[in-house]
Amino acid sequence: VNCTEQGLSQVPTLLPKDTGILLLSTNHFTSLSTADFLPLAQLQDLDLSRNALVALDTETPLLALRELILSHNELRELPTLRGLPALTRLALAHNRLAELPPGAFRAVPRLQDLDLRGNHLRTLPQRTFEGLRALKDLDLSDNLLEELPAELLQDLRKLETFWLSGNLLRSLPSGFFPEGHIFMYVFLTENPWHCDCHLRYLRLWIRHN
Repeated sequence: VNCTEQGLSQVPTLLPKDTGILLLSTNHFTSLSTADFLPLAQLQDLDLSRNALVALDTETPLLALRELILSHNELRELPTLRGLPALTRLALAHNRLAELPPGAFRAVPRLQDLDLRGNHLRTLPQRTFEGLRALKDLDLSDNLLEELPAELLQDLRKLETFWLSGNLLRSLPSGFFPEGHIFMYVFLTENPWHCDCHLRYLRLWIRHN
């Protein structure tokens, strides 16, 4: 069901109950709850991008939801994500997130694609991505990241593509990339890498990978 650019500030009440894909981008939503979508038991893909969302309550379960697009909103805090156990894709690009708590995504262990680009993140706790053992794509590009903890990626056993471009990183800690892990793509451009002994680990990793 396509409800894009309809000037909506509330979820329509007469949507077909068998709706599987719902497009609500470019409307006027500021606050929503998963309870607003409770009649849609088969809802799998929900696009809420390009609204003015400052809050999303996810306590009410949407058991079939696999894809949630929240890009280009005004979120300053990450939703708890409880109630979304089947989620495999989460897009939070271009919001106002400045920090993430440890275990931020523990409620969505099936997540495969996480897009956090274009936020205001400066650093991340060591256990930010704890439990995301199915994650394949992680985009942290175009944030304000100045440093990262050495064990940030340790739980991400299936990670294939990793974006770090467009941050403020001058080096990466020794052992940052899990030993023996094979990536398909790693993007590191547009960072102010400082060529001194602290960069030795990254230079050696690139040479051998």
